[in-house]
Amino acid sequence: MPYFTRLKETEHLLLCYKEYIPCPNTQYGCSASLQRQKVPSHLPTCPANIIACTQEWNRWPLFCKERFKTIPFRLKNPQAARGDLDLELALRDQRLAGELFKVPRKTKLALRNNLTRRHPALPLPQHSTRKSTRQDRTATTLKDIVKLEVSDDTAVGPQYGIAKLFLKQQETQQRRWQEDVEKAILRTGQPVPKKYWEYDEMMKGNIHNHCAYCVDRNCVRKPDFQGDTSDTYSCSVVDCPFECGARLHHCKAFEHRMICANFEEEGEFDWILKDRIMKKRKAVKQKPEKPFPALLVGASVEPRIPLKTRKSTKPPPPPPPPTDLHRTVRFDIRVETVTRLQQKPRAMYTFICGQDLRRDQWEHHCKNVHNDIHGGLNNWLVARCPLSIYGCGFSYSRLYPGLNPENKVVFSEFSESFGIQPAPEQIRPSQDTDQTLDQLPVEILQIIFFKLDSWTLCQVSLTSRYLREVCASLLDRKGCVSLQWERTREEGQERRGWEVAYKRWFFSGHFDPVLTWGFNPGGKVSEHLKVCPYNDRVEHRSVDKTTPESRNFMAALEAKIKLKRDSEWFIQ
Repeated sequence: MPYFTRLKETEHLLLCYKEYIPCPNTQYGCSASLQRQKVPSHLPTCPANIIACTQEWNRWPLFCKERFKTIPFRLKNPQAARGDLDLELALRDQRLAGELFKVPRKTKLALRNNLTRRHPALPLPQHSTRKSTRQDRTATTLKDIVKLEVSDDTAVGPQYGIAKLFLKQQETQQRRWQEDVEKAILRTGQPVPKKYWEYDEMMKGNIHNHCAYCVDRNCVRKPDFQGDTSDTYSCSVVDCPFECGARLHHCKAFEHRMICANFEEEGEFDWILKDRIMKKRKAVKQKPEKPFPALLVGASVEPRIPLKTRKSTKPPPPPPPPTDLHRTVRFDIRVETVTRLQQKPRAMYTFICGQDLRRDQWEHHCKNVHNDIHGGLNNWLVARCPLSIYGCGFSYSRLYPGLNPENKVVFSEFSESFGIQPAPEQIRPSQDTDQTLDQLPVEILQIIFFKLDSWTLCQVSLTSRYLREVCASLLDRKGCVSLQWERTREEGQERRGWEVAYKRWFFSGHFDPVLTWGFNPGGKVSEHLKVCPYNDRVEHRSVDKTTPESRNFMAALEAKIKLKRDSEWFIQ
């Protein structure tokens, strides 16, 4: 035991390894108080020491022109059943993609970058989902959008911090190429055409000179595209196609969209609806014109034939929507993997895991979930019938976790994470008492629940309120905590700030590490193909050459071959 004077007591307490101190992550939500010597062993399991998983994967929309360029023919999704791992993960990604419709266009553009050029990575950050308003299409907002706009065909500037050196080289090469073109034009004696930015502001965008400065709603100038000079070119005045009440020259219709209050950007699948409308219009046949009654012919003696009653043209009521419409998959059920720093195709969606895990759980989460489960979804972990694209729904689990073949990998729709369902234990029913789990004392339940992993505790907490309270008592030892921020505005000040609204305690999606995987007995697919209703077999039978029909056919074939060989055009 070290000895020291009382004057050094305060200094010693700053170094004593048995002094009780708060956790270093106190400001992040941890409320533990422990000896200084136990801090290193506490930090890996500290509930506030969490890591957000950034593993990502990609998916194609099911009906996408860009996807059809990479496959020889149109592949449909296999007939999957509820509980299949690849189907459940695809439905989870589809729910996240639906959040994009709740985000304003300005926010959506701000979240895009040079890697995800059209669709930002999902899930979206918190506090970013709100309904779009008319104010999002004002002139001021649109000017801000232009600063954040990312073109689908050209590379973005270096403000996103990606490939700065490559973009700088491209700009230098383009500048040199432009100088060479201008010198070549000057050698021919022709003037160098103006650059886009050298024109007046009103004359940009391929607008006629007369139309650029014309503000008359009832301009009567006739369209002229063959005048003596470009100053006489003009076009006709048309109404706004979005029915906002404006009248303008036809060449300014594109610029008018940026300020039109009724303009709405087309969705990704609107072209399908337009194509159907055009087909319907083409299919409509013109009704024959009714003959004009003869005025110079007298009345007929024959009795008048009554007109046939016209059938009702009221369309039949539409069929009711299917009950499982929310489970209809609009994404390719197969998972694509594109390198993180590689530019994704424009129509491809990018999804991020985004789960919050304790530091000691992150290693096994990446290995079991992203390496073993995600890496085996494409017909390895779950084997399907080769004819599944035609409607066969047969599938079986090729691998099982652990040593028991009855163990299963399942997907929780509530926590949106994978987990392990152990084999059911055969428990003999007790004849003395009929107690259930929620009738046990709290102390015994805490001992039982403490042996469960975080993913299982999260599922148990959803069963009843009583068990939820028991699970909540284990949050400081088995759970995680994160700070939830909210944006506030102080009274009398226009500037907004952020403050911690509350601390969120939760169980992560981590399950006990799977160290070994077992193989189920093979041959199930080959046995299934023998009875698969979609497996149309082609049987090859040997033809009996002794029948009269076969003899006549062979005689006619030999006569035809002999005639061909005796011809003067036959090449020996």
